Amino acid sequence: MLLDNFRAKLRNSLQVWRDAGIINDVQYQQITQYQANLEKTVQNRSAKTVIVLASILIVTGAITFIAAIEQVVTREIKVLLLLSLLAASNITGFYLWQQPIKAQLEGKPVFRKYILGKSLLILSALLLGVNLSVIAQLFHINQANYELLLMWGAGVTLMAYSYEEQTLAIFGLVIVLVCYLIFSNELPYLNNDVRWIVIILQHIPLLLWVVFVPLSIWCKSRTCFILTAIAFTLTLLFNIKPLQYLNTTNNFSWLAAFAFILPPALLWSYDDLLFPKVSKRYFQRVARNLALACLCIFFYILGFNYHWQAPDLTLSYIKPVNVSLNNAASIDIAFLSVIAVTQWLFLIQHKFSWKNLVILSWIVICGLAPFWNYLYIDIPNVPVILFNAMNILFCLLLIRHAMQTRERKEFWGGVLMLTLLVLTRIYEYQTDLLFGSLVLTLYGLAVIGTGTWFETKIR
Repeated sequence: MLLDNFRAKLRNSLQVWRDAGIINDVQYQQITQYQANLEKTVQNRSAKTVIVLASILIVTGAITFIAAIEQVVTREIKVLLLLSLLAASNITGFYLWQQPIKAQLEGKPVFRKYILGKSLLILSALLLGVNLSVIAQLFHINQANYELLLMWGAGVTLMAYSYEEQTLAIFGLVIVLVCYLIFSNELPYLNNDVRWIVIILQHIPLLLWVVFVPLSIWCKSRTCFILTAIAFTLTLLFNIKPLQYLNTTNNFSWLAAFAFILPPALLWSYDDLLFPKVSKRYFQRVARNLALACLCIFFYILGFNYHWQAPDLTLSYIKPVNVSLNNAASIDIAFLSVIAVTQWLFLIQHKFSWKNLVILSWIVICGLAPFWNYLYIDIPNVPVILFNAMNILFCLLLIRHAMQTRERKEFWGGVLMLTLLVLTRIYEYQTDLLFGSLVLTLYGLAVIGTGTWFETKIR
């Protein structure tokens, strides 16, 4: 409502400014066109919300209809009805969706048909999951939930590749991630199952990078790329569980090293131009921002003293932990390492930069964290001091860069990360109340002064 009132007031003000000679006719047309584009963007968002809600209601109605006629018709007729509904929505949606592509070349507005076609494609993606579930139930197919979800996610992802539709790409990614979460809960009870679906889900980090990163470029979806990068990092860390190797004398510390190295290395060296038929860098800047965030989080986690506390006085008395080699994680590491090396070679050959060398050194320091206990350094708390110092340095450099470029997000991101570091370290070490209050007071005054100066500089 407030936004609509603002547009109405701006429209009236534009006419007054033009009549008073404050702006000319060309400026009036430019501002009017910009306002029309903003209104179209708002309409697109509203239309997408309506599409999702309507599709959910239609799918719910279809499920209710099947349940109502369960005792009336045979299962073959039920399957035929569901498949017919799926085919009808898919064919009609594709027909209406492709018309704007032809009409745009002729200069014809076909926005309504495009929205309707897109809504039918989303509906067909939902109906695909309903068909798989109902068919498995009707014919008593003994399939686990994660198996049906994986087949559903594969179908939606294939649709996203076919239609280059970012909504379907995000939907397929969400389905695959939900499938992985369910699979992770049931993994301890599978008893070395070797079915192909289990093998695929064990390699989900590699699958995310190989399938959904190109899909993000194909659909030109920034949201899909960010979600894929975050999901890739979290699933790789969950598969390897690197923190269990920080304080144990075992033979698999290199697994934890790759868990800390691969996410920032792949994201920082990412380049869209490596993909065929791509002539523009769509997500390189986003990938590098995610790599920096990943390094900052790794520094923060490794800065906790808890990870470096030995159970006994010396490392020679540490009892080895019985950790077996994760074959699936090893295969993922091998393939992802090849991709990372290829990207870094392309990056170095394309342009040498000292910034790349600094980032690479930080990545190497994170990768050496699991091997710290083999150095036998007598100075206590060296890794804790090192990673906390690197975290502080990273936040200060981010704030300094934000001051130079006047980027508000970078500035307050660095301030918030530094604030989180101060608060958690005071709580972790259980410092004296008087000292803690003094530190927080001084830090709060510094944040107020720096933030006020920065906002004034931007204005």
